[in-house]
Amino acid sequence: MPEDANVNDVINPITALAFVGEHSGGPRLLLAGEGPYLKTFDYQRGRLLATKRIFETQAVHGINTLHLSNDQEHNHVVELFIWGGRCARRGLLRHSRAAAPSPVEIEFNSASKLDDWILDGCLHPKVDSTMAESLQQNHTAIVVTARNMVDAIYVDEENGSVHKRITAGPGSILYSSHIWWSPSGKVLVASGTVFGEVLIWSFLGHALAADATSPPPAFLHFKLTGHEGSVFGIRISPNLSHFGYNDVSRLLASCSDDRTIRLWDISDLEAGRSITSQDIKDFNTSAWSLDNGEKGVSANRCVAQIMGHSSRIWDVRFLTSGNTAGVLSFGEDGTAQIWQLSTNDAHSDSSQSQTPDKLTLSHQQTYAYHSGKNLWASALIPRQYCQYTLCTGGADGRIVSYDIPEKCGSKGQGILNSKWTMQDIAVQLKENETLLSSNAKTPGPGIHKTICEQIFDALAGTWTIEREIRSALPILPSGTFNGEAQFESRPREAVDLDKELLYIENGKFTTEHGLSFTATRRYVYRYQREADKMSVWFVKPDENTTVDYLFHELRLQGSTDTSNQNSPSVNDMIKSSSYHLCVEDHYTPNYVFRMENSLLQQWQLAYRVQGPQKDYIADALYVRKAKAIHPIISGEEETSAIPKVKTRTVRISPSRSMEIDSFKSYVFLRDGSFLVTTAQGVVLIGSLPSSIGGDGKAKQDVLKSPAVKWEVIGQYEALISSSIATRAKSSDAVLLSGSAGTVHLFDPRRSEVSPLYDLGRKVAFLHVQNVDPAIGHHLVLAVCLGHSVANIHQLNHDGRRRSDMGRQAGRLNLPADFIVTSACYLERLRIWILGSRNGAMAFYDEISFGNDRALEPFSVMTDVHGNDSVTVIMCLPQYQQDQTPYVLTAGRDGHYAVHNIITSNAPTSVIKTLHRSTTPFGPNIEGAVLDNKTQDLLLWGFRSKEFVVWNATKDMETMSIDCGGAHRNWAYTPRSDGNDGGTFIWTKASVFYVHSQPSASHRVFSSGGHGREIKAMAISPVVEQPDGLKLQYIAAGSEDTTLRIWSYSSRILDSGHNFRCLGTFRKHTTGVQQLRWSADGILLFSTAGYEEFFAWRVQPVPFLGIGAVCEAVCPKVTEDGDLRITDFALAEYNRYPRGSSNRPTKHQLISLVYSDSSIRVYCYPSAPNGRSFKLLQSGIYTTHCLTASSYLHPNTHKTLCTASSNGHIVFWPIQNPIKDPPQHPPKTPPQNLQYDHNIPIHQNSIKSLFTLPLHPENHDSLIITGGDDGAIGITRRILPNNHPSPITKTLLIPKAHAAAINAVAYLREISPSDGLPPGKQQQHVFVSSGNDQRVKSWV
Repeated sequence: MPEDANVNDVINPITALAFVGEHSGGPRLLLAGEGPYLKTFDYQRGRLLATKRIFETQAVHGINTLHLSNDQEHNHVVELFIWGGRCARRGLLRHSRAAAPSPVEIEFNSASKLDDWILDGCLHPKVDSTMAESLQQNHTAIVVTARNMVDAIYVDEENGSVHKRITAGPGSILYSSHIWWSPSGKVLVASGTVFGEVLIWSFLGHALAADATSPPPAFLHFKLTGHEGSVFGIRISPNLSHFGYNDVSRLLASCSDDRTIRLWDISDLEAGRSITSQDIKDFNTSAWSLDNGEKGVSANRCVAQIMGHSSRIWDVRFLTSGNTAGVLSFGEDGTAQIWQLSTNDAHSDSSQSQTPDKLTLSHQQTYAYHSGKNLWASALIPRQYCQYTLCTGGADGRIVSYDIPEKCGSKGQGILNSKWTMQDIAVQLKENETLLSSNAKTPGPGIHKTICEQIFDALAGTWTIEREIRSALPILPSGTFNGEAQFESRPREAVDLDKELLYIENGKFTTEHGLSFTATRRYVYRYQREADKMSVWFVKPDENTTVDYLFHELRLQGSTDTSNQNSPSVNDMIKSSSYHLCVEDHYTPNYVFRMENSLLQQWQLAYRVQGPQKDYIADALYVRKAKAIHPIISGEEETSAIPKVKTRTVRISPSRSMEIDSFKSYVFLRDGSFLVTTAQGVVLIGSLPSSIGGDGKAKQDVLKSPAVKWEVIGQYEALISSSIATRAKSSDAVLLSGSAGTVHLFDPRRSEVSPLYDLGRKVAFLHVQNVDPAIGHHLVLAVCLGHSVANIHQLNHDGRRRSDMGRQAGRLNLPADFIVTSACYLERLRIWILGSRNGAMAFYDEISFGNDRALEPFSVMTDVHGNDSVTVIMCLPQYQQDQTPYVLTAGRDGHYAVHNIITSNAPTSVIKTLHRSTTPFGPNIEGAVLDNKTQDLLLWGFRSKEFVVWNATKDMETMSIDCGGAHRNWAYTPRSDGNDGGTFIWTKASVFYVHSQPSASHRVFSSGGHGREIKAMAISPVVEQPDGLKLQYIAAGSEDTTLRIWSYSSRILDSGHNFRCLGTFRKHTTGVQQLRWSADGILLFSTAGYEEFFAWRVQPVPFLGIGAVCEAVCPKVTEDGDLRITDFALAEYNRYPRGSSNRPTKHQLISLVYSDSSIRVYCYPSAPNGRSFKLLQSGIYTTHCLTASSYLHPNTHKTLCTASSNGHIVFWPIQNPIKDPPQHPPKTPPQNLQYDHNIPIHQNSIKSLFTLPLHPENHDSLIITGGDDGAIGITRRILPNNHPSPITKTLLIPKAHAAAINAVAYLREISPSDGLPPGKQQQHVFVSSGNDQRVKSWV
């Protein structure tokens, strides 16, 4: 009797899911059926608690749970009923409240095996007076089988698990069924047939007792027709009476092979007739009907229908919450979709109605969190803050959980959505102004502002000061003061006042002798409308904001109603004089306000101070920073929406100019708020609520407040019409530039915009990088439109002091037709890397500051990202000082890559590409970042009309937003807490939108693997890592076109598996057919349909674990790629370079066999600089397809063995002079390859082949084949020395498997330590696998 092999780990499709328990944070446990195993997860922590094998080989297809109560030890006790195929088991699950040592205990009875396939099952919802302490006291379980029979499964104390036939419905062959228990005790069964019919029948549940002697009568209610294919899923709804769906109280949902979802009205459960014995026997359901006077006929009970999904729909569920209901569907396309149910308003009006449907199904949301095909399982549980939590499992083995919100159309947990027009923003700003100054006296309708009030309002903002002090006394030094002054609004302190501004002056005073020190002063400016006067007050030195006493008053010349002739002209000068006696000192201030185009741009203040100890003149010039526009309005009430102050507590009123304004550019600030510029030059700051819980739910006070709080910084002439904005990573420095070419800095701590330098023309590209965060040293690179030179400046900005714009650091000459789209400065190597719109990158060495000569690139690399824009160049962090820098690049060709910078002065190539891959969301990658906490690589871009964020490390989508596509203004910032959340803002149809989510759109409990059939696997040799660790890689290729590389650990991971996916690689366009590793484990070769044959270089990559680059593609034989490469053989050999006597180079000898019976032999250099296939030989067999190939002795490569579809193995002598001595360089080999001889072995096609070299000295080989005939062939081939032809002998093992044998593999040689007797002949162990789902070992 052969021994059974133990399975250490397996990744299977997820075929059943169920939630267990519930508390404030959601369900306690998640149960998953994965193959024959039941896995229990802690839902809150996402951790695997237990794995239990339920069936021997049968996969779990359904899980039904019934919570009993708490036992004496306060454990949660849940009864389980699990079925799959014809098998079913019942058990108890005890969940301890304690986390350790064993939080879950599961006890099962023996399995019951029925005579038919189980489609649905459930436990009887009977309420016992006492809790069941054992399986024998638990509830009755019933099942519906594929022939519409109902069986009950009991637990008997003597016989264990027993089952009994209860009753039968109308005879038919079913594909789906659903059981529903009515409160009256009636058991309602809905059945979907192979023929597209839906049968609804019932029986009374009182006959479920184990001692019942007669079956209960069955009653057929409805036979519903309409589907054009088999019914795969069916579900009975809960009571819908309170939803108001046109008197429909209960619905039945069905889905079919015809890709439609149909809803049926089954409210009247009294309709129908009794089921007769003839109905049960008759499998042709069209032969019987319900036309004998009852109401339950099959006519027109469909109340809604819709076509959905891109392929077959497997199942449906009802969603009911509040006053709305919907339907969940999932199917073969791997998606779960939400459909909203509503009344059909046109149904009541027959003149307008084009359909008899009473209700309407409309598509609301699609969740595509699985790869490949087939979503098999789902579980739903209601939640407090959303409609449901949904968990889904598919053929990819992935288990994901996500929330279905109350209002459909949104994805993820705890999302915050909001949209704003310019009018909405103006209204909020107006409300904020009213709230902040509700007691202020403001002009009423018809009241016009005077010149004094308008100038007072225009003072708001930031001004540069140049003050000259000329002293006549030696005790007071003369000198100059340079600095800034800010006028900030503040609440008024007296009832008779209307407005107040706090004046803050900071700067440096330098004496005429060179001594300098910082100086500051503060005043409060006040305006009183009734007296139309402006006054200046001292501030108490120790409090900084409290008014002390009056300094002086201003009475402006011509301060009258601006509607008369005294209004200020376009360019006017308004003066004011005053006087103040301070003890013994006389102060005479004189003001001059200068207008330029009706704007207050600068003003002067001169003091003449005389006294016993003072005699000086202080003459100051104030110039507005960044040309902020604060108009002096004449002849009408001020209605400008632009604030007259700079701070966050602004006074503002909406205006027509703001209503016609539009959004231009966005950039996120370091604190998560965002800066917005408009076409009118307005700079806005938007802030989101900060009180969003960790579970993703916004707190109630946040929900009541506006989703975005808006503040206005100012309006700036240089930013009108066009503007770009950018921010340095890990810095507060935000740069702005407009069409005029002036670069501005926004300082978020001071809420001000100030000019840095003027480039003279419109800036097309702007980049700022924080190269030294400790001191706030930045480099700014700017490229003007139409210029071929990039300008670099220094910027010192650390957020604690005023920013200092240093001198120009250098200039870079751009290559021809090089439009800059990205940039990065490598501080360690001191080189700049620029990316272009045509996919090229340019490299510049260290910049010498002060050198006026523009630098030329020392290297330009083309086609780094094809012909598309390079959107990302990012230097990856270094953990070791001796490492050369790693750079991440991404582009709109859909690829991202990791490069190693190998030199800074190479004449050509300066980077070595370690990894290159694509994302599944589409061709446009626009940004990337490494998560600060998890070090996960996040990528984002656009997929058609959606903005998508992708976690490349976890290979999962974390955000997807329908924004309309890439052609719009937008910005995105990820959260830094490691939860894969982020905020996305964008413009669509002149409306501002914001979407923010605190975590990923879904949780992953098990990552799974491939979503389609795995067609090829290969295990690498042991590969030593840079840190000395030795690993073996497992490569797998699937029909989903992806390659995955895995590692295997003896430790079970949090996902519940020993396998860990190190990387997923996408390039093939069809299913992968075969994989082979090179002897050193560095090269991986893969083949797929359309003659695709790729060479991958696999190597460790920081932050990604492992990387792969498809460095070569084998040329196709036919123009259209009509052939299939069915298999290939691989061997390694040394080749001596021409004219050299040492250091041979490694090459791979590759033999490809094709579906047209042809064979081609290529050589491929192992060195990374080769990257090309060279054809050595080619030949053709017969008309039969070649199916497999292998070298008999890989070290000599003299003979190739192939298998064919006619059951023969064929031997090909390879006449390639691969080991010629150096003095005889290899010549061009002959192009014709002919086979030596063939041997018939199998009756039909050979599906698998491997060869084992035994004794190289006499070319002794063992050839194992597996055929479509289920037989195994063992052939030994010997070529003795001086023998003209080889000697072959074959042993055929018929019926080795019950179906075709798809794989044979060699395990090991039996040694004396295994019990081999001395003198016994050499023995080997190999294994085989077939379509009979059996793996067998042979000696």
